[in-house]
Amino acid sequence: MTVDETGRAARVVATREPSDPNRDLWWAHTGGGGGNFGIVTRCWFRAPDASGSDPSTLLPQAPASVVTFTAAWTWDDIDRASFQRLLRQHGTWCERNSGVDSPNATLWTLLEIHRRQFGAIIARGISTDAAAEPQIEAHLAALSDGIAPPDRRELARMSWLQFALNPFPDLFAMPPGGVRMKMKDALLRRSLTDDQIDAAYEHLTRADCDVMGGVLGVATYGGAVNRMAPDATASGQCASILDVACSTGWLDARDDGINLRWVRAFYRDLFSDSGGVPIPGDAYDAR
Repeated sequence: MTVDETGRAARVVATREPSDPNRDLWWAHTGGGGGNFGIVTRCWFRAPDASGSDPSTLLPQAPASVVTFTAAWTWDDIDRASFQRLLRQHGTWCERNSGVDSPNATLWTLLEIHRRQFGAIIARGISTDAAAEPQIEAHLAALSDGIAPPDRRELARMSWLQFALNPFPDLFAMPPGGVRMKMKDALLRRSLTDDQIDAAYEHLTRADCDVMGGVLGVATYGGAVNRMAPDATASGQCASILDVACSTGWLDARDDGINLRWVRAFYRDLFSDSGGVPIPGDAYDAR
């Protein structure tokens, strides 16, 4: 629903078809924020190559099952050299496996690098591959080559619906009353540089501030997302291999200052090579 020039609400149907006079409205909703261009009352979905009207054939088929994994390193086993090696190897894996046709496009992972005082660095993810277990093991082996292996790991196979209804409950669970948080992220076209890894190490291990909830999240990106042309939708970031986020969470409003200062300084130093922000270009896709 939109409001016309007379101030009255009007129903508008917008589609992706090039001949649709309302196509720009459809385009704006494909990443521009659905709440900014009217009230969406109904959505229809179909794959670009779908034909006919049978609902069971209009969307990609869900996988028969998915496999989730969690693995963790203790900070006691990670010094500066092994930290650098872990992030370099993670970045190399992403550069080699983020392509549209990569056999590992079926694997999504998140590396949660918590502050040292939290005690752990956690890798987690989900695979829809039929051979998910060896795929995940190969990924973890690539990350931990030359450093201590994860001291614990868990794999679980489940239906896609079971996962969709309750994805990573320990990651998204909120304490009673909620949590205060701040996140600053960026999409990267290439892996973190050695200087950026050093900056991350400093902020994640510095002992002069008490920011228990501080974390650097490094999520894999790419695959089919990068098949789209940059102007095909309002989400124009179609050349990224990583989504990186500096974030922190806390409970007491009296801790606002220390947490906000930490995350802002971390983000500024992480992107100091471009003035403290990830300016789109060869290295960064967008914020």
